[in-house]
Amino acid sequence: MVKWGLLAALLLGAALVAFGPPGAVAERAPRYGGTTPILAMTFAHSDHFAVVACKTCHHEFADRLMGLPCMTCHVTDAKVSGKLEEQFHTLCRSCHVEERAAGKPSGPTRRCIACHLPDDET
Repeated sequence: MVKWGLLAALLLGAALVAFGPPGAVAERAPRYGGTTPILAMTFAHSDHFAVVACKTCHHEFADRLMGLPCMTCHVTDAKVSGKLEEQFHTLCRSCHVEERAAGKPSGPTRRCIACHLPDDET
């Protein structure tokens, strides 16, 4: 009996670490002018531009699409909108994992709520 209680407590603890407290993550909803429901996202350029070159993440510098916010295409263009979650998880989380593995300060790698809050809630 004690083993089941301990297992349940461990699973609950793991869920809270990964997802945050219940209700803390915004629900999926159409955002940024798109029609597909997605989770809210927060991003602080100020945490990145001192250590990461803009062109590392912003392909529009090379593609000469200057001035358009990322979400303009990533949620509205049918060619890429279906890949939004994969694209940003690969780009953002993989960089954070590499930085952490190298012993450098990094952003979140597993705690979903760290990135999935509306900007006004951070």
